[in-house]
Amino acid sequence: MARTRNGGSGGCSIPHVSPTVAARRMHATTHVVQPPSQQSLHQTNLRLVKRKRSKRQHTRKGAYSTTSIQTLPRDSLVEVVATVAAHSFIDLHTIKLCCKDFLAAAPDRYVWQRVSLDTFPLIQWSPNNKETSFLNRCREYGNIESLYREGLRKYFNYPNGKIDDGVRILKIAAEKGHNEVKYVCGMISLCSDDDEVRKLGLEYMHFLRKLKCVVSCRKKVKQLLKSVWKNNVVLVRNSHPLCKVNSTCKGWRVKKDRWVLVDDDDDDDDDMSLCEYCRWDHELEFFYRLFNI
Repeated sequence: MARTRNGGSGGCSIPHVSPTVAARRMHATTHVVQPPSQQSLHQTNLRLVKRKRSKRQHTRKGAYSTTSIQTLPRDSLVEVVATVAAHSFIDLHTIKLCCKDFLAAAPDRYVWQRVSLDTFPLIQWSPNNKETSFLNRCREYGNIESLYREGLRKYFNYPNGKIDDGVRILKIAAEKGHNEVKYVCGMISLCSDDDEVRKLGLEYMHFLRKLKCVVSCRKKVKQLLKSVWKNNVVLVRNSHPLCKVNSTCKGWRVKKDRWVLVDDDDDDDDDMSLCEYCRWDHELEFFYRLFNI
């Protein structure tokens, strides 16, 4: 006779079931599937939407998403067109043909103030109506390059021009941040015998030296002034050098066993400790040569 679970004997045996197994069986018979909550449904929908977007992006050519020009604010469009215009007038014409949005942003005053005039000579010997209208509009909107050119024309149109008025216009353009104008104003000021005027010229030139663009500005000024008649009465050589000890100053450069100037192959030195006065005495020699004085 088989022994019962509690030690007695009986006609049948009760198999031994562990408490853990019994609890699992009870849970399986009593568990009821709950309907999904609103939050879980929302999360599921979000996952599905993300999967669709990801699949759509991978089906396109390339893995990059683009932003439509139409979504850009007008200020951004104007800034893009103005940046292109400052590089080249030809590029401005090209970007206007790209799309209607750039074409609509092109007439903005800010674009006209920054548009480059590099393709236009300083003196328009035989201008057509379109060129005249364009240059007049640039002057009307306060284009910096236009101010620069007007100041040069008035300064060098001696004796018919107005030298003081030309200098005034050049200074306005320099204060607006035109580096070539700063170069011209700085060199003209250093030609003066007035110590206060020369001090202002030193400020302009020191600013350009820190930007390492003195030689590049000189080249652009030289190119622009090719068509200008330089009257020697306007500028004269200053007989008093800025550097009083240039014979021993370490700002001089030795090349091929002779003293030479800082030339086009050797832009502004990296060592700012070199003599500042000596550097501008060097540059004045280039400026004198440019005007045959």
